[in-house]
Amino acid sequence: MQVSEVSNNLCLALLVSVVILSSSLSYAQSTNAHTTAIPDALQPQFTPPPPGTYTLPVIDTVHDHSLLDPQGTRVNLRSLTKNKIAVISFMYTSCADVGGCPLAAAVLHQLDHLLSQRPELARRATLLSVSFDPERDTPTRMAEVKAKLTPHTDWHFLTSATTTELQPILDDFNQPVARLTKDNGEWSGLFRHVLKVYLVDQHHNVRNIYSTGLFSAQLVLNDIETILLETTQKSATRESP
Repeated sequence: MQVSEVSNNLCLALLVSVVILSSSLSYAQSTNAHTTAIPDALQPQFTPPPPGTYTLPVIDTVHDHSLLDPQGTRVNLRSLTKNKIAVISFMYTSCADVGGCPLAAAVLHQLDHLLSQRPELARRATLLSVSFDPERDTPTRMAEVKAKLTPHTDWHFLTSATTTELQPILDDFNQPVARLTKDNGEWSGLFRHVLKVYLVDQHHNVRNIYSTGLFSAQLVLNDIETILLETTQKSATRESP
């Protein structure tokens, strides 16, 4: 086995380990038990406000993009998110920063768990993990990650055919990514990036952007419910005489 392959497998193990810890957290949250599975430094230090008690103004609008699913089939972003609220995370499976991509996967795993307990919300939401490392995160690799995380709701694992095909979606979401190089100029195998997870409504508008310290499954769930309540209120207003 090549050294790089060992390193990638260790990173995948790190990602899965954090997710397993988060599963304990989800269970602990649902049972009001102690929540010590994830280091406190990675936990948002606030209680999210109740759904519908606040608004989420439009931040930006994103366009349609072509990606590859774990079977290598080309899919469109808007076909996957049609009439649904989407939570979109850009990541790479070789990320060694526990507060980066593994944390994003862990929170999405918690959200998947919470949504599975709320079928009326789950059918109106979708989760997308999009790799920005198409060279190593092939469709086969993304299928492996999906199998390890065993999602219970509509959670897609996507990649691109090439970095050239990937760049337009990164530009559209304003997600900067850069390769980290060694002193000799060689690529270290790591990326410099800021954790960003996007909440996109049914009209392709970005309504929130989460990052480390402000990213919790309960907050995202409340935001999803807030947008759905807003949609219901607008429909009622249009139908009233």
